[in-house]
Amino acid sequence: MKKSIILIVCLSFFSGSLVSSQETELNSEETIENCKTLGYLSFLAVEKFKTLRSTASEEIELDDAKELLEPVALQAFKMNNGGRNQEQLFDEWNMMLTDIFLNEYSDPKVYAKTYMGECLG
Repeated sequence: MKKSIILIVCLSFFSGSLVSSQETELNSEETIENCKTLGYLSFLAVEKFKTLRSTASEEIELDDAKELLEPVALQAFKMNNGGRNQEQLFDEWNMMLTDIFLNEYSDPKVYAKTYMGECLG
């Protein structure tokens, strides 16, 4: 009887550890996907701001650019990890857009690589 109780306790502990490691791994995979999604969107944002600044006859506003990019971002967030973390991604995206707009970055590849490196690092 004691041996079966010890076996049950050991199996319970092992299965709990397995679930915990799978959740950690999933979180790591989600983080990588989130960083990639935001990195790709940052590339598009820098490119869009650069294009808008070069073609606009008057000063562009941050809200105008957000309005143009928002449908693409929202669709990407829905496709990313089954739509989990959409709110978190949207908040990070808004901060990223503000940074891009205020600092007038001009090289989308450099910004995207830097963003993804910092996000993953």
